[in-house]
Amino acid sequence: MQLAILIVLILIAVLIAPWLIGVAIAAAAIYGVYLVAVASIAGVAMVVAVIWVLVSGHTRQEKPEEILGERKSCKYCQVEMAASASRCKNCGEVST
Repeated sequence: MQLAILIVLILIAVLIAPWLIGVAIAAAAIYGVYLVAVASIAGVAMVVAVIWVLVSGHTRQEKPEEILGERKSCKYCQVEMAASASRCKNCGEVST
């Protein structure tokens, strides 16, 4: 029933003001251009983001800490650390 009322209203609008057909076509074309523009911008943004992650991911390789002098192992997690260290950087436990 609602669809029939909508169709009748559209027919009345077209009979009273036939220029509305051109407005509707122009609005549909502008909306289509808008969708294409938004999709293009989103696609370019995604490509840039992926390239950024790939490039920055390879440069962020952390170097292991170099320990100069005497060394000892953490008694909790067995990670090697400097003999002068009071806390283990891996597990955070106090080392004696």
